[in-house]
Amino acid sequence: MTHLLSSLTIFLESAQVYICENLLSRWGVFGITIKSCCETGVGVLLFNLLRRRKKFAFGIDIGHSGLKVAVFRREGGMKVVEKLHLRDFPPGVMAGGKVMGEDTVVEAIKDIWRKETFPKGTLVAAVPGGNVEVKRIRLPVMDKKELDRYVALEAEQAFAMPFLSLIIDYVILEEEKDHMDLLVVAVPRDKVALAKDLFYRAGVDLHVLDVKPLALYHLFTFLGGDKLEGLSVILDIGKSITTVVMVLDGEFLCAREVYVGGDVVTEMIQKEEGLTYGEAEALKKEKFSQKPHGKKILNKFVVSLGHELKLVLDSCRLWLESVEGEVRRVFYTGGGALLENFDKAFEERFDVEAKSMYYLNSERMMGERVEVLDRYSVALGLSIRGAVI
Repeated sequence: MTHLLSSLTIFLESAQVYICENLLSRWGVFGITIKSCCETGVGVLLFNLLRRRKKFAFGIDIGHSGLKVAVFRREGGMKVVEKLHLRDFPPGVMAGGKVMGEDTVVEAIKDIWRKETFPKGTLVAAVPGGNVEVKRIRLPVMDKKELDRYVALEAEQAFAMPFLSLIIDYVILEEEKDHMDLLVVAVPRDKVALAKDLFYRAGVDLHVLDVKPLALYHLFTFLGGDKLEGLSVILDIGKSITTVVMVLDGEFLCAREVYVGGDVVTEMIQKEEGLTYGEAEALKKEKFSQKPHGKKILNKFVVSLGHELKLVLDSCRLWLESVEGEVRRVFYTGGGALLENFDKAFEERFDVEAKSMYYLNSERMMGERVEVLDRYSVALGLSIRGAVI
């Protein structure tokens, strides 16, 4: 692990990608800055590039349902939502956390940049698919060399993925006499290389590649969630993957992407009602919880999410013994969060407050409807990240 200008930098030669810690702040720690070729002195170039603030910032989320773009504009000391754009994907483009239709994604990026008049700005995207993990861990105080070795040795166990298939980086968040707290991120190497290639083929300059859990945390803090005490959970419920982010006293704790999403509900409706997948999907978007099997299906979905949430929390406690108490509140977002009565079902099952994340401060979203914003949360978080670097 090479440190340049106080930036944690790892060079992935095969993908020509640099992972760096651009700004150590509550807005997030890690970003991946794409370079077209290998250069000496890249740390200096990288540092200077990201210090030049642009008026506009773009967040791009390659999700399972489509390509979502959020545009943020700096206006004096304020940051406001300028535009939201969507290009739906046909079925099969994304499956099981993997990009199956690369050409379709490339064409979607090309199309949106060709048809929309975007001003110059900082462009931030998220690593597509799943298998990204971010954790805050506590270790005894040790020197830099020991710490590098320890993180390398423990990474495979901590992230449940083969070490050689990962890009791993960390930053020290806090150091006391007897311990130090680290934020560690693990990203599959092949997904980093794929993201770079998608934008390169589309002819669009990508400045920073972030991860979805940190993008959601950027949005959470933008809405004022960092002022909350106790243990809070962010659930970004997508089509096939839900991103779970744990926040303790406003500080990022850990995150994991789990394979439970809105498709689970569609498949249960399909089975119970004897419908085709398309018919079940259409019914899900209506008031399905009022149907004969609706409440039972919703409760099953909530139980599945609750089980995954507990596993993530147990994992956090394994690595950070100071985590005490129960979850006080759950903030949900994503297309899957649009299910009618989801909040009531979650509250009744787990006796915990459940609200849309935009309940924190919807006024900061300049009047956009929550049911619209829920689909763009990752893209919004990415654009907020771009607006502060």
